[in-house]
Amino acid sequence: MTQATRLSPPIPAPGPETRRAGGVPGAPGPAVLGAAEPGPTVRTLTLRPFPLFLTCLLLVVSAVPWRKGSFYSGGVDAVVVAKAALTVIAVVITLLMRRPPGAWSRMRAAPVLWLGTYLLISVVGGVLNADGLPAVVLAARLALLAFALVMITVSHPWHAVVSSLSSAMLLLAGFGSLTGLGSLAETGRLYGGIPPLNANEICLLVSVPVIVLFWKSVHGTASRLEFFALGPLLAVIWLTGARTGFTVLVVVLVLLVLLAPRVPPRVVAGIAATVPVALAVTFLTPYVAAFAGRGDLAGVTTLNSRTVAWRAAFDYNDTLSEMLVGSGLALKKIPVTALYRDEQMLDSTWVSAMLQVGYLGMVVLLLFVLATIVRAFRLSQPERLLVAAPALLVSIVSVLESGMFDTAPAFIVFFTMSMLAHRIVDRPSGTRRGTRTAAGPAAGPAPGPAG
Repeated sequence: MTQATRLSPPIPAPGPETRRAGGVPGAPGPAVLGAAEPGPTVRTLTLRPFPLFLTCLLLVVSAVPWRKGSFYSGGVDAVVVAKAALTVIAVVITLLMRRPPGAWSRMRAAPVLWLGTYLLISVVGGVLNADGLPAVVLAARLALLAFALVMITVSHPWHAVVSSLSSAMLLLAGFGSLTGLGSLAETGRLYGGIPPLNANEICLLVSVPVIVLFWKSVHGTASRLEFFALGPLLAVIWLTGARTGFTVLVVVLVLLVLLAPRVPPRVVAGIAATVPVALAVTFLTPYVAAFAGRGDLAGVTTLNSRTVAWRAAFDYNDTLSEMLVGSGLALKKIPVTALYRDEQMLDSTWVSAMLQVGYLGMVVLLLFVLATIVRAFRLSQPERLLVAAPALLVSIVSVLESGMFDTAPAFIVFFTMSMLAHRIVDRPSGTRRGTRTAAGPAAGPAPGPAG
């Protein structure tokens, strides 16, 4: 007994954590209702880890247009080679990344299978009903972009991927906006200078960092500087004149508040101060009307320019094969009967899908989007809303804008969130489907006393 007593480690005095939990030192105390565990850090602007940030930046830069009003229809030139080189460099970096043990076993293959089916249909349609080479090249390019996104989501935790993607998009949008400030005087909207970003693309590039900042604010992890940075970023989106993107972003931010477990007093006070100001600006000033009409209330009817292309799209497919599998991803414009123009770009991901991949591809696209959103909302906190919000944003915007299934930032956002949503994650204790913890599988019943 004396020897056993000498060999026993000394019992430390109970500290504040032990007394608060009401347990013995070293033993986990009971869960405290409302006590938030320290979660992973999500940053809006960071360069670490640098290989991940560099990969995201290269992918986003290679996905935005470098020439205005130009679409790939075949052939090779300096721009095509340069953008392909950036994508290849990004892929090489992802191949050199270190992956934790068992990383591949924690990823579901559903997003890759959905995308692979979509691209296969587009290639078949392009070969059967159009020039097959551009369709194959564009499908291969999109597959290479998706491969890089798969590699970064496998190699890094979800919060690092979201942070690096937000940082890359914010830096590119900032540089493009600063070099394109002259467009405000010329057109009344903010366009990019270098690269020549479309106003809607700037809106999307800034919207993801805004969602990250607002998510951090709602969860009480945003600094004072991050909280007040929301104003300037929303002002940039306002200057783009992107009505669809701005409206959908506001809806998504409202959902973040409504679905949050609890909202910090600072955010509640900010919302309470913003609502009357927004109502006053809407009804007592001409700014909102000018934004909606872009300087002319008659400008609201610009939706008709989209519907002209949509009506033409429903009459475009003549053969059964075109209806079933489309004409490939290279189909970007269709002939229309309208004033001052005889062809028009397809301003909708879904209308584009109807012509590019046919009705079979549209079914695949619909199931892919629904599966991603459902999976995102089934994640545990805190990543649930942060993964679901960007996916929901681009999915709704895709009704009026194209790019969600093309080499574009919208695809990067959607496919990345889809990969994150389909991860196999351990659920915290006390949730449905058993009590899984970060350390292992569901724990069984507590062992009884030894016989």
